[in-house]
Amino acid sequence: MSVVGAILGGMEITARIAAFTDLVGSPPDAAPAVDWAAVEAWLEVPLPADYKALVSAYGPVEVGDGAAAIRLHTPCVSADGRYDYGAWVVETHRHSAIRPGMFTRQRRRFLPEEGGLLALATTAGGDHLFWDTSVSKDPDAWPVVLLTTSIAVGEAEPWVSYEAPLLDVLSAAVRGSAAARDGAAVRTWAPLTGAGPWTPPPRGTYVDARQHAALTEGEGLAAVTALIPPPLAPHLGEGTWEQVFARLGTRLPTDFMALTERYGAGNWSWWLDMPAPLDLDGRFGLAADAEEMLEGYRDLREAHPEYYPMPAWPEPGGFLPFASTIDGDVIGWCAEGEPDEWRAAVHPRHCDQGPPLPGNFTETLLAWLRGDGPATAGFPGLRADQDPLEYMFFEPFGPRGTG
Repeated sequence: MSVVGAILGGMEITARIAAFTDLVGSPPDAAPAVDWAAVEAWLEVPLPADYKALVSAYGPVEVGDGAAAIRLHTPCVSADGRYDYGAWVVETHRHSAIRPGMFTRQRRRFLPEEGGLLALATTAGGDHLFWDTSVSKDPDAWPVVLLTTSIAVGEAEPWVSYEAPLLDVLSAAVRGSAAARDGAAVRTWAPLTGAGPWTPPPRGTYVDARQHAALTEGEGLAAVTALIPPPLAPHLGEGTWEQVFARLGTRLPTDFMALTERYGAGNWSWWLDMPAPLDLDGRFGLAADAEEMLEGYRDLREAHPEYYPMPAWPEPGGFLPFASTIDGDVIGWCAEGEPDEWRAAVHPRHCDQGPPLPGNFTETLLAWLRGDGPATAGFPGLRADQDPLEYMFFEPFGPRGTG
């Protein structure tokens, strides 16, 4: 680009950012400094000028309202260390290559593969936004592409191209919204409040090395979170654990509470649906789910006790369900002894019920994510030649009815 072209391009970006500011208001907080040359060197592609100008001015903000609100994931590190830009890009590309498989045979490429998609944001409803770098060598011509799984299988494609650059997409998300009318169209995204600058790792360093190590190293929740990073803003619900205990008539295992506080409602690898642990009002919360599944199990056991050897909670050693699968299986505990002694148990839909599993739920989940079949009888297994990181992921759910 000529010097004159660069000057004119800079003037255009300045005018577009000014128009965006007129629409949404001034930046809510100081933005973390970004070394754009270092970021682009690490990504091995230049970035769109509107994105760099926007992020330099606004930082990691949430734009719009409701489930469609867009959360910019910028080159920074969160104050609590849970978000690292490089790790987020790598993990988002990994699980976004897996997630659409239930909905389409179309396979999309991701950077660093040439012409691949590059992650840039999420929505409050759990969708992901990317640039399509295959369109042009000029990053300012990259359109934004949306990946959504809030669709019915076989009825729609999960990939949606907006055929517009980022600033246009953000502006469209704000115009006419309730947030814009209330003067709250842009705000710093809460998990990244107080974030600091991000430094790219040295060449030859893999940002997902900890994730690969967790396939064989570590235990408990620490190993699960290293293997499958939890969402920054999990949907838990508005209640308290004490209210859940009162509904169910018992306290729950501490490993389960710690796990669900980190991940919230969501789906593990298109198989295991986890309810919102503290949602007391909706039928998709933990308490309501457990009550409904327990009633169903109790009816089945009364009708066919030979197929359901485990008694139903609150009988001693009873089955207390808490999650379900897309195959109609029910996952719960053998509630024998104190809650922290409870072992995970499965009420399978298509075969007879077996004995409780050897570990608690977090131990069972970790074994399954690692592809350890014997410890997770009743869970779908992987072949010995299959890499768990090509199949396992967690997709968070927002409040039902909002995305």
